[in-house]
Amino acid sequence: MSSRLIKILTSIVFLCASLFLQAQFEFGVKAGLNYDTLGELKLESIKNTVNSDGSEIGYHVGFYGNLNLVVFYIRPEIQFTKINSSIKNLNIGLSKLEIPILLGYKILGPLSVFIGPSFQYILEEEVKGISLTKIKNHLTVGAQIGTRLSLGRFGVGIRLERGFTNNDLILIGINGINQGQINTRSDQVILSASYKFKSKSSDEN
Repeated sequence: MSSRLIKILTSIVFLCASLFLQAQFEFGVKAGLNYDTLGELKLESIKNTVNSDGSEIGYHVGFYGNLNLVVFYIRPEIQFTKINSSIKNLNIGLSKLEIPILLGYKILGPLSVFIGPSFQYILEEEVKGISLTKIKNHLTVGAQIGTRLSLGRFGVGIRLERGFTNNDLILIGINGINQGQINTRSDQVILSASYKFKSKSSDEN
């Protein structure tokens, strides 16, 4: 191994060590509102497509962790999310467990931007007036991008979320026949507030 390569590797090791020595860990709780617009409704009986009537207010509650690395941070979250929407007199509710893993960059002072994947597991689906439903995929993946403002122990943020693939909610009649399907791919605007419990430097015991 050449001396030049050894110097480069040594510099990388010292840089990584310096970053982690300056790192800070924190965790807290978060909650907020969700505005989710579901996709179109396809009716099998008339071979017609109906667009969503628009968003209704949903909510989320959960926890977050945060690893600060100088101007960057890694922020995993876990939360319960309830979303509501309506299409052609059908009221749709979805309950989900979500795990976003975000990479953030601190732009200036308390202001930062972030991006990352969001892993979601649909716990329950409900369509008023339809007794039987079936979701195509309970586990889905999307992406989130947004910005947040840290104000001491408190934080506020706004983010956009978009699912990567279509995920149909199948409507089943009393005779067991498919009556239609609703595209439930995530397309959300999310408003959040958070409260930090604790902050700990990595060099503390």
